[in-house]
Formats: sequence, structure tokens, C-alpha cells
Amino acid sequence: MYRVIPWLIFAGCVSLAVFLFFLLPVSRQPEVRPIEISSGMGVRMIADRLEELKIIRSSGTFLIFSVFSGSAHILKPGNYQLSPASSTPEIISFLSRGPKKDIAITFPEGVTLRDIDFLLSLAGVIAPGTLINFPITSIALSYPFLRDAQSPEGFLFPDTYRFFINSQTSEVIEKFLDAFKKKAWPMLPGTDFKNKLIIASMIEKEVPEPKDRRIVSGILHKRLNVGMPLQVDATITYIKCQGSFVTCAAPKIARRDISVQSRYNTYLYPGLPPGPISNPGVDAIKASLQPVSSDYWFYLSDPITKRTVFSVTLEEHNDNRAKYLGL
Repeated sequence: MYRVIPWLIFAGCVSLAVFLFFLLPVSRQPEVRPIEISSGMGVRMIADRLEELKIIRSSGTFLIFSVFSGSAHILKPGNYQLSPASSTPEIISFLSRGPKKDIAITFPEGVTLRDIDFLLSLAGVIAPGTLINFPITSIALSYPFLRDAQSPEGFLFPDTYRFFINSQTSEVIEKFLDAFKKKAWPMLPGTDFKNKLIIASMIEKEVPEPKDRRIVSGILHKRLNVGMPLQVDATITYIKCQGSFVTCAAPKIARRDISVQSRYNTYLYPGLPPGPISNPGVDAIKASLQPVSSDYWFYLSDPITKRTVFSVTLEEHNDNRAKYLGL
């Protein structure tokens, strides 16, 4: 009898060690995997599904722990984002509390990095400034278009997204970048993609009509070819409003504004600004890639109708400026 006891103790210790091992996380990688827990799923089905997705090590261990912890009958249905870097007790705790609720936010074409940061923080998705200050070098290897970028401006694809309250900033920015990689990146040419994206970002802010956008694209390309300043008013607004069109209190441009010292000032400096001034949509990107040739050298937007007014000569353009803008 006494000889059996040590073996029982040893077997118990081994069993406990194995049980504790199967409670450990599957991986150290902080990735998340979506899983839907339907209302009709029992604890055994949930355990099997989690093991199948490699979110937990053992469905049996999950069952035992959930039963003895009193959680087996309080696991809540819903859509979850679970990580194999979480332990089985943590997974059970998440399922007991229920899924985090997400919200949908639409970002229109032409929003800027600061606009997006403001809208996300206003909705409680991230803390103010965290998107603006996110170190993009930490994820540049996953997104080839970011390798020489100083900012994610231009690469945050405008669309409707769903976010959880108090999300990780890395998860938020990756949603935008994944959408850009899928919907915009395949359209852009190899070594010249940044220039085309900068042009698209200006067209997005300047011209609302698709057919006019291609004409304006032709004008901008023509000016670049002859070394003529682009004189894009939206770049002045970008400077004046410190990169935020949504919250800018006084976006209207005065004559003195075109003298401000900035590399983004396309009145003072010929060529393209150093980076995009907005996050353009597909149509503006297409316009930058498909410029239409015309006799026009100048254009402006009617502030009332938003119609683009074109001019061939500077004299004609100055007359239009006086007529439509009072300048």
C-alpha cells in the first residue's frame, strides 16, 4: 500500500503539469482570429471550434476548466476577435463577459490623417493623437508603399470601417492600410506611385466632378512638365489648417496666405509638395493616372455651385478670379 502512494502522488503531479500546460497560450504572436459563437452552441461545440482554429491547446482542458470555474453555462454568443496568445482561462473569461460592441464609421474621400484621428477619438475608438503619432516604421515591412514614407497621409484609404471602442492603434491603422493595399495599391505604377498619389490627393480636394478631375489632372501634369507652379489652393488650406480640413475654423484662403513659407505651398515652390495632402479615393487616383489633354492652363472652383471653371490664358483666369472669388 505504502509503495503505491508515491506513484499516485507522482502520477497526480504529472497530470497536473499536463493540465496546466494545456491551459497555456498556443502562441506568443499577438494576432487575432475572428470566431462567431452562435446562440445554439454548447460548451463542447465551442471548445471544439476553438481548438480547430488553434486558439486553445485542448478542447478537453477547456471543458474541464469551464465546468470547475462555473463558466460553462454562462458563455455568451456573439462575434469575437480572440488571440492564440491568450491563455485558456483568459479565453473563457472573454466568452463569459460577452463580445465587445463595435461601431461603424464612414470616412469620406479627402479626409486627412488628422481628420481621421479626430473622428476616431471622438467616437472613443482611440485616444486623441495616437494615430498621428503612430510609428509607421514598425509596420513598414508589411506595406511596401510605406518603406520611404514619413507619414501614413495618403495611404489611409477612405471607406466605412467597423471598430471596437478602445481599440489598439496598430489594429486601427492596419485596417486602413489593408484596404489601401487591396483597392488602391494595384492601380499605382512602380517607382512613380508616390507622385501619382500626391496629385490624386490634390485633385480629391480641388475637384468634385469625375470628368473635370481628368482635365485638372492634365493641367497639373502640363504645369509640372514646364516647371510652372501648380498653385493648388487646397495645399494652402492644408498648411493654414495644419493638416485638418474637418476641424478648421477658417479654411477660406486670403491673399496673404499664399505667401506662407512651407514646402507644401504650391504658389511659392514649383513641383509637387513633399507628400499627399489628403487620403484620396479610387476616382481621384484614376484621374491622376489618366490625365486628359486640353488647351487649358488654369482652373478654379465656383464656391457656390462647386463647378470647375477653366481658362486658357492668365488674363481669362484673372477675370474668373474676380468674377467668382472676388480676388
